[in-house]
Amino acid sequence: MECQIVACEQVVFAGASTGVYARSHDGWFGVLPGHAPAVFALRDAELRVNTEEGTRVFRVRGGTLYAAPDKVTVLTEQAFPVA
Repeated sequence: MECQIVACEQVVFAGASTGVYARSHDGWFGVLPGHAPAVFALRDAELRVNTEEGTRVFRVRGGTLYAAPDKVTVLTEQAFPVA
């Protein structure tokens, strides 16, 4: 599925993913291909994007995650890769 992380009108990540894992105010959750449409409010925490090449980890500062069966979009105030 396609994944896009956008922070302050700048695309931080865009690419194919096999799963996205993030933390909401209710705890950790995962989005896999075929997920039902949903919207999640994010906490200041790590966000993990699984790709064919491995797992990419980003630190996000709040925001919203929009899930669809074939796409995940994260809109956040700030996001940066974690080494």
